[in-house]
Amino acid sequence: MHVIVTGAASGIGRASALRLARRMSVTVADRNGEGARLVASEIEAAGGQALGVEVDVTSRDGVFAMVERARNAFGPVDALFANAGVNRRNPVDQILEADWDLMMATHVKGVFLSCQAVLGEMVARGQGAIVNTSSDFAIMGVAGNATYTAAKTAIYSLTKALACEFTPKGIRVNAVGPGPIDTPLLASGRSPEQHAATMQKFANNLPLGRMGEPDDVAVVVDFLLSEKASYISGQILHPNGGQLMW
Repeated sequence: MHVIVTGAASGIGRASALRLARRMSVTVADRNGEGARLVASEIEAAGGQALGVEVDVTSRDGVFAMVERARNAFGPVDALFANAGVNRRNPVDQILEADWDLMMATHVKGVFLSCQAVLGEMVARGQGAIVNTSSDFAIMGVAGNATYTAAKTAIYSLTKALACEFTPKGIRVNAVGPGPIDTPLLASGRSPEQHAATMQKFANNLPLGRMGEPDDVAVVVDFLLSEKASYISGQILHPNGGQLMW
């Protein structure tokens, strides 16, 4: 079995790659090529098979070349975790057009291209599983982060559309909608003091009383990409400490 994980150099992607490597060969893809290769080395040191690849998910040529390298290394792609993401936080009246474009290109276009690059072979084989990273914010919204919220909502809608089109062909497509998870993405754009205050605020407001860790999401990704989830498609699962209940 062979899985591609994008955004795999840190955070949720890294945790997922390490967990999935227990039962699959893993192509560790990230725009941080050095980070991707380090995670691949961790997997190999633990006895797994991995390939670290630098990729810009906003580039069609880059994504398709990455998938081709992955195939050459480990054969057909059985599963995909499309997880690459960035963040820019600003009130709506301060959002730069460049930041809006970056968010949409990385999240929405990146998921689309990653899925498009593997779906053809999955359809030909009549099997496959995909998980895309959305967010609680796709359902609940949040002030001061309209670009991220809009992008994650688009990913959820894209996931449902892909599931409608490809589940009859043997490919399950789902999404994870994490709540507050302690990752570099959450810390980005914040000072250490701001990050600590944000972590405490989230923890105080969560029914479970603690921030999530990357592996709290990785276990859900592993489940959705496994046969244990063989009757689940077109859904968003929320490892979120109870932040969103619906």
